[in-house]
Amino acid sequence: MPRRPSTTFTDRELEIMQVIWELGEATAREIQERLPGDRHYNSVMTIIRVLERKGHLLHRAEDRAHIYRARVSHEKSRGHALRHLISNVFGGSPASLVLHLVEAGELNEDDLKQARRKLSELAKKKERKS
Repeated sequence: MPRRPSTTFTDRELEIMQVIWELGEATAREIQERLPGDRHYNSVMTIIRVLERKGHLLHRAEDRAHIYRARVSHEKSRGHALRHLISNVFGGSPASLVLHLVEAGELNEDDLKQARRKLSELAKKKERKS
């Protein structure tokens, strides 16, 4: 049975995934060129191979290059990471996460209004399905 992909990324892995999500697919050289700083090609390739082993990337051969793409969309990966964070850092409580963001000053009144609108929209959709 294949290993289940990790739901979280290291900082370096996330940088590479962000490039791929932005471009859709890319060669290692294209990824390297988009990364901040002066990353060595072999370092980039090492992280790409780790991401492939973890099940986050797929590749296809095109001439002599490999073209990499994400196995999972950015949205889906974000959801997995958020569930992991809520489960492992906030004791499984999404409310604890939101309260922490409010207390830390990370959410302002506009953010909360937007969240309320979204909750209202979701409730209306649920009512229509019932």
